[in-house]
Amino acid sequence: MRILIADADRNFLESFQSYMWDCGHDAELATSGLECSAILYRFIPDVLIIERDLLWGGCDGILAKMRDSADLSRIPVIILESDPDETGADLASPNIVARMEKPYHIREALEQILSAVGPLHPGSDSGSRDRPRSLSH
Repeated sequence: MRILIADADRNFLESFQSYMWDCGHDAELATSGLECSAILYRFIPDVLIIERDLLWGGCDGILAKMRDSADLSRIPVIILESDPDETGADLASPNIVARMEKPYHIREALEQILSAVGPLHPGSDSGSRDRPRSLSH
């Protein structure tokens, strides 16, 4: 699976990437909305995991950009949220398949991602995207 994770915490991202590589998945990292946007066009992921309050372009900017691109509009998105009481109602996108509460453990992240996205096969739909699931512990 190809994973793009966008979060401001570079140290965590590097640990996440290393773990995903060890599990046989390809993972790219972004620490800002600008970086995430640039990576999306050269590394089309199977899933995007993005911090809700990502700086420089933010989550809402990335979701809007994805809606405007045929290649990006079908990518499932998991939103990372720091505030468990945050509803995220202002983030409306059919791409959002789940929400994860930060902090979370790297070892549990892959299982949660697979649970939200489902088994991915080239050209397949990743399942129902009617309502995002919460992946909080």
